[in-house]
Parts: sequence; C-alpha cells; structure tokens
Amino acid sequence: MGKAAQAQAGRDRARDARLKAARERRLKLDPDQLARERRIDEASVDVEVAWEERAQAEQAITDAEIAAAAAIERLVAERLAVKDVIQLTGLDQATVRRLRQLETDSDDHAGITGEGADVEVA
Repeated sequence: MGKAAQAQAGRDRARDARLKAARERRLKLDPDQLARERRIDEASVDVEVAWEERAQAEQAITDAEIAAAAAIERLVAERLAVKDVIQLTGLDQATVRRLRQLETDSDDHAGITGEGADVEVA
C-alpha cells in the first residue's frame, strides 16, 4: 500500500472514530433514541424470524398434502369410490378432488388406467 493510500486509510479511520463519538454523544443527549433504535432493530428481526417460520410452515403443509394425496391414490387404487374415501378420511369432496389433482400433477402416470378407470371420481 502506497503512502497516499495509507494516509487515506488513516483519514477514513479517524472519520469513522469521530462519527462513532458523535453518535455516542448524541445518544447521551437523547437516551430515548437508543431505546427506540433497539425496539426498531428487535421488531425488524422478529419480522425476519416470523417470515422464515412461515416459509417452513408452508413447506410442511405442502409435504403433508403430497403425503395425503399419495395415500388417497392408494385408496382409489384399492377400487374405493371417492365417496368412500371421503367418508373414511373425513375430508370434503373439494379437498379430495384438489389432492387427487395434486397427485396427478406431480405424478408421471396421470391417473389410473385399466380396471380402476371406472372408479367414481370427484
């Protein structure tokens, strides 16, 4: 590092030290400001943590729906009518239909063929 760069770095450090000192003096004059800044920082972090937890919860819902969809398809593969699946699972028809569509969308074999093709579908 050349002399000019060293001098600039020294000036930058001195300026940073002065800024820090000025901030500390200002905060001593207004202690409520420090408390306010801490509250703002804490609230900002709380939002970030909550949003991460929300993303994890959304992933858990997606995983659970995929598992439920696969289980419904196993019931249908056993030649149960959708109305029987609804009665056995306690899910409503719209939910069963949506989960079956989810399974179809995520499965390369779209639906059941052969003997299972005449099974009542929601």
